[in-house]
Amino acid sequence: MKPAAPPALRRATVADAAAALQWTPAADALHRWAGPSAGFPTTPERFWREIHVKGYVTFALEFPGEGLAGFGQVRLRDETFGHLARIVVDPAQRGQGHGRTLCHALMREALRLHPGITGFSLYVFPANAPALALYRSLGFVERGLDEEHGCLLMAAPRSGPPAP
Repeated sequence: MKPAAPPALRRATVADAAAALQWTPAADALHRWAGPSAGFPTTPERFWREIHVKGYVTFALEFPGEGLAGFGQVRLRDETFGHLARIVVDPAQRGQGHGRTLCHALMREALRLHPGITGFSLYVFPANAPALALYRSLGFVERGLDEEHGCLLMAAPRSGPPAP
């Protein structure tokens, strides 16, 4: 049997955003993934404009021959952290380690884009148990609750993973 081709992280397009929006078709699902700034209902073009603020760089995780598996963003936060955002995996491909692969790849991109960072950060809703478990396994720890949006801020040191 031929080994599976490794995934590739590449810059995302509006078409990738359109695919990711199909993974979160309801307002509450979109809010949990994309945060409170994402309007609903939306179009891929509108969503793309909404998420490209504050220096976000958007990426797509793709498996050759299999298509898009994940979507996420990176930006510099507080001149210190490589901030990961809007991390989502195709529901049909969950449970296969793609979330871990995507997070590692985003962390590597954060280091490439912002070599001076001292760590990584992200927000997650406390009720998102699978995401919390993944982030904790990657070395993220809770740093407090954003009362306005109901999200946990999590952080991990630069010395933690991003091994593949």
